[in-house]
Amino acid sequence: MNMVHSLRALALAGLFASAAAAEPDAASLALRFCEAVRSSDEALAETLMNPGLQAAVARLRVADAEFRIAYPGDKPPLGDGLRLTAYPDGLKSCTPVAVTADGAVLVYVPGSDPSATWQDRLVLMATPDGGVLVADILYAPDQTARFSDWLSEVASWK
Repeated sequence: MNMVHSLRALALAGLFASAAAAEPDAASLALRFCEAVRSSDEALAETLMNPGLQAAVARLRVADAEFRIAYPGDKPPLGDGLRLTAYPDGLKSCTPVAVTADGAVLVYVPGSDPSATWQDRLVLMATPDGGVLVADILYAPDQTARFSDWLSEVASWK
């Protein structure tokens, strides 16, 4: 392959990589969030959050580390991980429904009792490049409890 072909190949590879890294639309984001929750992949869930939530999660991780130092042997704030859903049950499934540009309802079916489903709502925000990110999570049953409030509450253990 000559130099011109190599440069074209690199340019195309860069174009495809940047397109793959673009933020998702609402439906894709909801599916990826479900994937993160089902597989307990907090890192993936965090990449889908807006910068404000990512910063709050980072503050919580610092508070968790401080707690572990101050109270060795006690259960730390992140002892059960991030509260990405209303209930900590292991999941059989997560299905996005009623997806709009500013939100998505996620229907969860726990593995322990498939008849005990619940619904949380992702609050989505548009990004300058036309994608969306998670701005908050409204927890079941009445969706008045919020992920952002939980982050603040747990991070203020002192």
